[in-house]
Amino acid sequence: MATATEVARFRELVKNWTLYRASLPVPARYEQIRIDLKQVRNPGWGGNPALASWPPHLIDPDPAMVAAVEHYFLARAWVGAGKFPAWQMLAMSAIYDAGKMIGVTPPHNPNQPTTQLTSLQIWAKAEGVRDGSNDLRSSGKVAPLVAAPPTY
Repeated sequence: MATATEVARFRELVKNWTLYRASLPVPARYEQIRIDLKQVRNPGWGGNPALASWPPHLIDPDPAMVAAVEHYFLARAWVGAGKFPAWQMLAMSAIYDAGKMIGVTPPHNPNQPTTQLTSLQIWAKAEGVRDGSNDLRSSGKVAPLVAAPPTY
């Protein structure tokens, strides 16, 4: 289970990123943060900016923490925009996590392994699905019953 300290730090980073991109409307805000965090996790790779180019209050030295925050925003963005239904996002997350546990989930960046799976990451994705569901409901839009899974 994630510790209270981890959850507090996670919430602080979510708040900081949300304020950083506050000028963007929901759900585009969360999609942009998801993209930003993928760049933060892969600095200098594929044209991504250097880590030093990001405001320091958005960065955490623990890659697993940054992964948890990225996974939260990914789930929130995709569910909140209606790209995937909540049930499917949870199922895809479970499959992804199972792959990480047995070592078969491929990294997005071939030069960097996937982060070790943590209870905080699992919890963060579920929180993202919950908040994305609320965003979708607030927008009045609906998600498809099922959608084709993402490709990378």
